[in-house]
Amino acid sequence: METQTIITKRAVEDVGQQISRELANYLINGFKQKFPEEKPVVFIGRETIMKALENLDNVSGIRFMYGYGSANDAASRVLLLIPCNNTSTHLAIPNSIILPQGYMASTGNRVSFEKIWQLLYNHTARFSKYLPELAYNKIMRGTFMGINSLVTLLESADCAGINFNFGYDQTMTEAGAQNRPVFEAVNIEGFSFDPPWDFTQPCPTMCNGTIMENIIEADIENHKNNFDVLSLGHNFRDEYLLKEEGNGPLVEMYYYVNPSINEKITAVKNTGQTYENSYEPQIAAFNNLLAGGDFEEAGALFKSTINGMMDTYLFQ
Repeated sequence: METQTIITKRAVEDVGQQISRELANYLINGFKQKFPEEKPVVFIGRETIMKALENLDNVSGIRFMYGYGSANDAASRVLLLIPCNNTSTHLAIPNSIILPQGYMASTGNRVSFEKIWQLLYNHTARFSKYLPELAYNKIMRGTFMGINSLVTLLESADCAGINFNFGYDQTMTEAGAQNRPVFEAVNIEGFSFDPPWDFTQPCPTMCNGTIMENIIEADIENHKNNFDVLSLGHNFRDEYLLKEEGNGPLVEMYYYVNPSINEKITAVKNTGQTYENSYEPQIAAFNNLLAGGDFEEAGALFKSTINGMMDTYLFQ
């Protein structure tokens, strides 16, 4: 079929667009055919969506991120609602708002900050088996919808919530662009209000900066040893963190907190204040451990350094 195109480029708050029922059915059926064992739709109550936004300022939208209670249980599929802001204008998808108290899930419960990364990793691990040709950081993880589009979708007085239909567009060659969920506002009986919505912004199309590379790059200018720093970063991720049991959620968490940490550091620099990176000694030590191939100790230092950065830049 001839797929619909985005009418105009939209501000992040307006990301999301009404689509035809024909296109919606095509995308929904495409997912069912591509992933027949997976749960094709998740309901998210209106109250749950409102709670995800409660007491937050400057929200530009929500990332609906894919998770599983267990990587081996298709029925345990869940969506995590992660509010975002648009304070970094150079990013295609706004940064996640980091909430130490955790995030709302489609189940209507709040999931702790620590547990959420396990749910996200379970999804990535499950879909890595379906898509072995894709690099780990290219596995589809969710989608972003702007706050204005979301409010419009929910505005009917009879709206009980949203049916989030997982969609798949086989006409697209890029993995992220194939991730085409369909949003349907539904009433208490489960009947949908037309038209459905799509053209949200897929993740990880533009939110796949690797934490290892970013933290290593911070010290490249000062590092004098003769080795390929970026290759070591790839090896550290692929040959140690992702292959050692229990490290997957750690990697998932840093995919999301790293842009927010960078944003805070950049904001301080842009004020004209003298900036002193108190973590430079740890970063230099981390690079030296990588150079010596001591990935286990590097992993421990990496974890403590990022936790320290979150305390310094995000949780104060």
